Amino acid sequence: MDIDTFSQCLSYIQSVSTKSSMDKYLPLVGTVIGAGLAFGLNFFSTSRKEAKTKLKKKDCCEEDCHELMNICHQSIESLMELCEPLATKKRPAGHNLISAVSLPLLDKYYPEIAHSFSVNQRYWIKLIFRYVETINKGLNKLIEAEEETSLYRISVELINLHSTMLETYRLCYCILGDKKYEFSEGEEALVELGIPADRIGWLKALQDNADSGNAKLGIPNN
Repeated sequence: MDIDTFSQCLSYIQSVSTKSSMDKYLPLVGTVIGAGLAFGLNFFSTSRKEAKTKLKKKDCCEEDCHELMNICHQSIESLMELCEPLATKKRPAGHNLISAVSLPLLDKYYPEIAHSFSVNQRYWIKLIFRYVETINKGLNKLIEAEEETSLYRISVELINLHSTMLETYRLCYCILGDKKYEFSEGEEALVELGIPADRIGWLKALQDNADSGNAKLGIPNN
């Protein structure tokens, strides 16, 4: 065998050896790339699904805030109907108050997604949880007012409940807008809620009477 022929033989052997080595590792490389692509697609799909779920849960929490606003508004209107009989020293014949306030969606979902709300929103949400407890205690006292002999104490409970509900209404507004707003105070705030002027006047009479320790109206306090 001459030198040229030997060189050609050696080149062929090297090319066959290299090709065999590449063929050996190609399936492994393909498997690794395939697994990486599958992981990436699965991660993307899972992340997208979790983001949608989180958004839906946040919508549910905001829905509870909307509902709470409506409850507070309607309850304030109902409370205003009780002011006149109390100011004229009569026991209210009835009421349209809700028996209790609940926040089922906030209770269920908020702990999981609290981080998706701003710092201010989280602070305000903590406050409304506290206020709802106060509201329910006040509602319970007014609903069971038949057992309360003092009309004056009922009037004070009404004033306090009105104040807490108005503040809760405002907090919900701030939560939904993620912004601190400047709100009207006193009679002007009630006018903006659509409360009739005469009912606002009766509430003011009860408030002035409470400030005077029942000296102005002398509502029965037995």
